[in-house]
Amino acid sequence: MKTKRFARTSSRLPRRGNVLVTITVVDENGFTSQYETVETPVGALRDGVAAIHLAAVPPAAGAQAERSA
Repeated sequence: MKTKRFARTSSRLPRRGNVLVTITVVDENGFTSQYETVETPVGALRDGVAAIHLAAVPPAAGAQAERSA
């Protein structure tokens, strides 16, 4: 069986225990901001994502109803 290979987005690979992270943010007006790729420890990434989830505001009931329709 042949394995599928994905094209790399860059030739740079992180060191052991680290990850390459690029953050893209879209605001309420549809503007997109993309931050430079940084190398960070995996634990720092997990902590950052957990903090974002804890601070997240649940979607409004109206917006949720539009998505399900």
